[in-house]
Amino acid sequence: MQTYVSPPGIAHGQYDIATDDIAAVMRRHHPRPTAHPDVLATARAVSGRRRRRVHPFPDGREPTPYTAEDRHRDLRELMEQACRSALRQAGISAQDVGGLVVVQDPSPAGADQLLDSDLVLALGLPSTTARVPLTGLAGTGAVHALIVAEDMARLGKPTLVVTAEIHQPLTALTAGTASPATLVRQLMAGDGGAAVIVSGETLTAPGLVIDETWQYAHPDTRTSAQAEELGHPAQDHPGLAALPWLRPGQRLPDFALVHPGVPDPLHSLSGRSPLPQRALEPSLVGIAEDGDLGAAAVLQMLTRLHQRPPAAGSPGLLLGLAPGYLAAACRVRWTPSATTRQERPKSAHRAAS
Repeated sequence: MQTYVSPPGIAHGQYDIATDDIAAVMRRHHPRPTAHPDVLATARAVSGRRRRRVHPFPDGREPTPYTAEDRHRDLRELMEQACRSALRQAGISAQDVGGLVVVQDPSPAGADQLLDSDLVLALGLPSTTARVPLTGLAGTGAVHALIVAEDMARLGKPTLVVTAEIHQPLTALTAGTASPATLVRQLMAGDGGAAVIVSGETLTAPGLVIDETWQYAHPDTRTSAQAEELGHPAQDHPGLAALPWLRPGQRLPDFALVHPGVPDPLHSLSGRSPLPQRALEPSLVGIAEDGDLGAAAVLQMLTRLHQRPPAAGSPGLLLGLAPGYLAAACRVRWTPSATTRQERPKSAHRAAS
């Protein structure tokens, strides 16, 4: 049985904000942490870019609290918009959905309510929809969710995968919370949601076929925890070395949609890993122009792949890396339409080796 992935449905933050304007507001309101070398280097690196955010950056305002209820509402709206778009593009009714996988990273306060049941009601999914909420997966979230959805889709009904990322508004930062790391995140990150349909039945729209899946967890938990806290260069991630599809003798992907899980540039992967620069182009453009959308980043990159599709049958790689310890990957093929798909062996899941 083959498993197909639809074109993504995307929901962006309402406000399109220049990174230079974000940096200017930070300098006025938080001059000391903004002078940190990491913040200055990031501001230079993203100068001239734009970020889509749910909330505007009005200058001259007193700090306004951003509550757990506010975050819950904003995440739900982004996810709902992305899901409706994905259903339309796949040509599937909400009542035909059999599974729902929701990727939701916890807030810094850890007070988020899970959104899976909310989405069943809001979207009009069947009350018997199998729900799988996922959290704490960082940069592996979307790829991990596709692996879960592939297993669910084998039961015979389409599975909806959705994830969203939202960040604390700059107007909510106070002198006590505006750390250099927080300000770097303000410059790099965007707000947005993404959703796809994963189905064991052929879809009329072009998209991906999942041929094989793979997951990895670093066995040294002490090293993993330290890497998560201190950061880990993407090219040195142990999961990258363990991925069997990048070893000598393997056919390398024609395209690779990669979320590195850390601010380390994706260029390092093409320079010090087997992944060629041309394969990483959708990832490089996506991170540069859209910012870091967290777990939604890989699906946003998939949107760019649909805009400039590869040749029929081109092999690809979806890869998520969480700082230090987790990795998830799908080996995929591009298929332009249901009428040109060729039968392949049943897809398989591989553990790390």
